[in-house]
Amino acid sequence: MGQEQGRSEARVRGVLLEPMAGLKRRRGVTAEAQEREAARIARKLAYMSEANLRGLCELALKQARGVWPETALILSWGYGLQVPPPSESDYVGSLMRSAMGRAARDGGYLVELMRMAKRLGPPPGRYMLSKLREEAADNARRREGLRRMIDKGTSLRREDLEWLNRYHADLAQAEAMLADDAGEGAAGCAA
Repeated sequence: MGQEQGRSEARVRGVLLEPMAGLKRRRGVTAEAQEREAARIARKLAYMSEANLRGLCELALKQARGVWPETALILSWGYGLQVPPPSESDYVGSLMRSAMGRAARDGGYLVELMRMAKRLGPPPGRYMLSKLREEAADNARRREGLRRMIDKGTSLRREDLEWLNRYHADLAQAEAMLADDAGEGAAGCAA
C-alpha cells in the first residue's frame, strides 16, 4: 500500500469510522468481522474528500439508529455523495477491459462508453449503444471541424479548446484501461 493510500484510508477512519465507533455491531457480526468491514470501507472510500466524508458520517449516524449500518449501504451512500474517479472505480475499469470495451474501441465510441459508465453505471443495452455510436459520430465530426480550424490557423474558442482537451484526456484514460487488461500499459491515466 502506498503512502498516499495509507493517508487517505487514515482520513476515512478518522472522519467517518471513528465517530461511528460507538454504534453497536449488527447481530451476529464479530469484532474481527467488523474490523474487516471497516478496513474495506476505508480502502473503498479513500478517494473521498474530507467534506464529503463528514457528510457521509452525518448521514450514516442519522440512519444507524444505534446499530452499525451494512457495509454495502455505507459504500452506496459514499458513491452517491462522490463518485469514485474512473481509475479507482472497479466497475468502469472492468467495463472498459471487457469485450464491450474492446468493441467500443473498435467501433470508435470508447470515450462515450467510458463517460456513460461513469455517469450511469450498468452496462448499456442495444438502445444505449446506438446512442453512444451517434454521440461518437457527432464528437468525431466536431473534432474534425476543430482540427480543420487549427490547420487553417484559426484560433479556437476557449470552450472548444477545453472540450477538445477533455476529450483527449478521456481518450487517454479509456485507452489506458484497455491497455491494463492486455498488459500493454501502466495503471490508469489520471485526467
